[in-house]
Amino acid sequence: MHKIMFVLLCLLSGCAAQHNNIKLANQLQQEPPEKILSILSETEPDQSDFAQYYLNLGYLQLLSGEFELSIDSLLKAKNEMLSLQATSISENVAAGTVNETFRRYSGYPTDRVMVHNMLALGYLFNNNIDDARVEMLQADVAMKKLAENDQLNGQLASTHLLSAIIYELLDERSNAFISYQLAEKILKERNISLPKGLKLGLLRMSDKMGNDTQYQYYSQQYPALSKQKQIKQKKHQVFGLYFDGVVSNKVQQSLAVPSFNGKQIVRVSMPTYASIQRRTQHNQINDDKQQINSEVVENVDKLVREDLDKEYPSILLLTTTRAISKYQLVKEAQDKDPILGLLANLATIFSEVADLRSWNMLPATIQFSYLETDADNIVVSSNHQGDSVVELAAPNQHVILSTGLSDKVFHYEQ
Repeated sequence: MHKIMFVLLCLLSGCAAQHNNIKLANQLQQEPPEKILSILSETEPDQSDFAQYYLNLGYLQLLSGEFELSIDSLLKAKNEMLSLQATSISENVAAGTVNETFRRYSGYPTDRVMVHNMLALGYLFNNNIDDARVEMLQADVAMKKLAENDQLNGQLASTHLLSAIIYELLDERSNAFISYQLAEKILKERNISLPKGLKLGLLRMSDKMGNDTQYQYYSQQYPALSKQKQIKQKKHQVFGLYFDGVVSNKVQQSLAVPSFNGKQIVRVSMPTYASIQRRTQHNQINDDKQQINSEVVENVDKLVREDLDKEYPSILLLTTTRAISKYQLVKEAQDKDPILGLLANLATIFSEVADLRSWNMLPATIQFSYLETDADNIVVSSNHQGDSVVELAAPNQHVILSTGLSDKVFHYEQ
């Protein structure tokens, strides 16, 4: 009987929590981040959902301009994911007996790298570029570990791009050039067109380093941009980052069939992503003379689907093992008492829930734009949020972050 009660615990556990989280992520597409943040802040995470909760909380705090709180939340999530490199035996037993929501969320490869991106942005907009640099160094280490068995596993072009921007702000020309090259390599491997701003970065850094061979190579690759580069550099450099939309949520697929002897129902549930047709939105930065459209540097929606595809064999194995364990539990109960067996079967059916947890409030795409201008003001605009005027003061280097979810525009300058 105690085994049946253990199974029934699921009905009072994180099953409801993950559905509430999905509901909030869906609301984020219509409601401002500040409203979703206020709702999420009122809840306390289960131990199993600790990392997911603070990943989403930290991201919403970042979009709301609460940079210190965002850094604190994302650090909690990062440290939790690091501590869960080796999952405890007790959690494996619970996941193998009831469902996988009993296991503490340890993040997918995209989460483990993207958390460094968001932390670096939090530090940068909190005027702490040195700690932003440290995060990008840690991101590079994380990507190298993830790439050991799969060349593109956990490899984010946006991470290398952000590293390049930070290195360029610090005038670390060689590091910036290498990071631009790494971003270029990943984008080519993923068959994503290189943003114009990235091409200009390769030309700009190879020129500043005095690397004639590389500059000549990229001049031949991008002759029109090379001629543009030869024009006198303008007063301000503007690096634009744009977060478009919200990444997809997982959905559950379940199958219930009678056992071979017809005495019980066996149910299995697996996570998947629904097929969707997503229309990518872009923003623009203009200074009255130029209008620069943002271009995709990271298709996060595709990355999270790839993460699940890689995990699918192990999830299927655990789900099958769990179905066998539940079948045996019900059989033992039926042998003792038919009523007890019926209750046990109902418990195993209703407790079979797919793990739908993910960092499900991330942007669907991350986009980049680059502008050089002599203007004292620029206008940042998007289809959803209208126009925002950004003043470019005496400093000559600027990083702009905007999103299709809010009219807030964040500005770092030096």
